[in-house]
Amino acid sequence: MVHTIDQQVAEIRGLLETRLRVRGHSLAVQVRKAGRALPRAVRRDLAYMVQSADLVKNPKLARMVDPSHAQRAHRNAVAYLNTINPRERRITAAVNVVASIALVLLVTGAVVLYVLVQRGFV
Repeated sequence: MVHTIDQQVAEIRGLLETRLRVRGHSLAVQVRKAGRALPRAVRRDLAYMVQSADLVKNPKLARMVDPSHAQRAHRNAVAYLNTINPRERRITAAVNVVASIALVLLVTGAVVLYVLVQRGFV
């Protein structure tokens, strides 16, 4: 069971790094850095994987880990991370920045036009 949990954690760490570009020296650090980029259920599953990885290191505490729950948590996390498209996330972020800049310019132009009308220049 030690090798399976370690392999699952390594797979999840690789997916977090490639899909979300979250780096860290451990899964716990990566999950903390990912924060709200992950849904609550996936964060809960990853927290269980972090806890399991810590417990498995001690032979007596390794019995506390439920293999079926760990497998389910791994499966849910991998399923979500495989649906993320990094290119699409970058494009969406760029479109959101451009849209917010356009909105600010539109509002500023409307305020300037309103002031010019109130002062009688237009």
